[in-house]
Amino acid sequence: MARLDGVLVFVEVKARRSNRHGSAADAISPWKRRRVAAMALDYLAWTGNLDAPCRFDVVAIDGVGSPAMTVRVIDHAWEIDN
Repeated sequence: MARLDGVLVFVEVKARRSNRHGSAADAISPWKRRRVAAMALDYLAWTGNLDAPCRFDVVAIDGVGSPAMTVRVIDHAWEIDN
């Protein structure tokens, strides 16, 4: 988690050595998004910040260990339904 311009940013980081099973960003399934959102909600409740603005970002790292490694930051990667 980070804070940027008053917004809490929950960051999911995924890395892949190859794209044989999809990219790092593809590895963030709907189940994983729900799990991260639930943990974020628990954190916000625990800190008494349920009304705090927040968002979910992704750092996707593909080609780990290779010269062609790429790092992609996806701001506002998903939203949660209220």
